[in-house]
Amino acid sequence: MKMMSDLNIKKKGLNVLFRELGKADALRFLSQIRYEKRDYLTLQEELFKGMDVDEIFKRAKEYEKSKKAYNGN
Repeated sequence: MKMMSDLNIKKKGLNVLFRELGKADALRFLSQIRYEKRDYLTLQEELFKGMDVDEIFKRAKEYEKSKKAYNGN
C-alpha cells in the first residue's frame, strides 16, 4: 500500500469529520483542538495504554458495529 502524503491525510480526515459531524459540529470540533497544545504520542499512550494492536482493532470494529446499529445501517 502506498503511503499517503500529509496533504491527502488532511483532506481525507476533514472529509470524514464533515461527513460524520456535519459542517457546524466539525468546525466546533476543530476549533476546540486547534489551540490545545498536545503531543500526539502522549495522547496515544494515554488512549491505548495497556492495549495491543489486536485489542485496539477489536475495539474499533466493535465501535463501528455499534455506530452502524445506532444509525440503522
